[in-house]
Amino acid sequence: MDYKYVNDYEVLYRIEEKDDYAEDILYKKYYPAIKNTVIKYLPLVKNKGLEIDDLIQEGYLGLSNAIRTYRDNQNVLFYSYACLCIERQISTCCRRASSRKQEILNNSYFDDYIFNNLSNDFEYNSLDNIGDNISAYEDFMEYKSMFNFIDGCVFELRYNGFSYREISELLDLSISTVDGKLSKVRKTLHSVVKKTI
Repeated sequence: MDYKYVNDYEVLYRIEEKDDYAEDILYKKYYPAIKNTVIKYLPLVKNKGLEIDDLIQEGYLGLSNAIRTYRDNQNVLFYSYACLCIERQISTCCRRASSRKQEILNNSYFDDYIFNNLSNDFEYNSLDNIGDNISAYEDFMEYKSMFNFIDGCVFELRYNGFSYREISELLDLSISTVDGKLSKVRKTLHSVVKKTI
């Protein structure tokens, strides 16, 4: 389907009418705008702990905010409003990543520790090695137990390398919900890891 010719206002109406698939149409239509904005900002956060996927997710959050807050009596095109929200969300994320007070998060220690070091020690899908990897498995389960069922599932899937979109499809959650849950997971785990540093 060529999303370029989709009428934004018809889709927004369908979203208001609780059409479950309408929001995904706008996500697909605005993906090129998000990607172009990400490409523009990516050099600003090189070596700051952010990857292209992180910025794309921020772009989706900006689009989601635009969908929720747009009113057609504002005398502005939805396209212009959405692009502005996308750019603001991405630029705010880049500013946060560049600030000195975020240095602990930016040095990628946190993600390496949580999402890489544990998986180097423990191959979650390989139950043959469970005896050799029991301490890493226990660490993982201890982290997972800090969250409710859904948040724990999101954490486990991300830990095992699933993308935001794959997690969204597997758990039947919107991408913005997955992103929000992972932000919450990161914040919680960061506070735990920070106490042990």
